[in-house]
Amino acid sequence: MMTHFSKHLHRTSAKRPVVALLVAIVAAAALAGCGGGDSSSSASSTTSTKTTTTQADVPGTAKVTSFEVPATAACGGATSTTVTVSYATQDAAKQELYVDGRLSPGTDAASGSLAVPVHCDPLPHTFVMVAYDGNGRRTAVEKKLTTN
Repeated sequence: MMTHFSKHLHRTSAKRPVVALLVAIVAAAALAGCGGGDSSSSASSTTSTKTTTTQADVPGTAKVTSFEVPATAACGGATSTTVTVSYATQDAAKQELYVDGRLSPGTDAASGSLAVPVHCDPLPHTFVMVAYDGNGRRTAVEKKLTTN
């Protein structure tokens, strides 16, 4: 016979792996954002790229070979806008795009382009492409976008 407390404990225990994964991704993104002068820029108006590996510092074999996010997006007074993000991965069992910590759908293919909505506000938006190898190890690349 399950008590109210044990039912609640069972429900919250089932959510812990998902929460732990999200916390790990957000932490990896935050650590990548704290990096020093290892950023690079290009003339194609993309932002700096930072690569982060997780899971006990064992690098995954999957790679994010391309990740293009515009540096800025014009809002024209609207509360939100849409930007085009393109990506390509190599040797990935799956890939995921996170925008401001939320999973964006549509990354089933190893490469592609997505129309991604972003909220228009003065804060920078964080885009993270995560490539998972066959063992579940992650390699992540982060980009920043600002709206105006």
